[in-house]
Amino acid sequence: MHLNSGLELAIPSHLVEGLTDATPVALADIEVSPTGLGLHWPQLDADLYVPALLQGQFGSPS
Repeated sequence: MHLNSGLELAIPSHLVEGLTDATPVALADIEVSPTGLGLHWPQLDADLYVPALLQGQFGSPS
């Protein structure tokens, strides 16, 4: 992920709820929300909120 500030982030998929067992093809199919604050993987029906990722929250508490 490349942010407007110049910060680049890479997060191992096994740390993110909903992405753990995803194939590379499914991970590559990603959409950014119109606001730029959300990420969506349609093949996985998984969504992440970018500010939560920056806070180190990789899914729900469970």
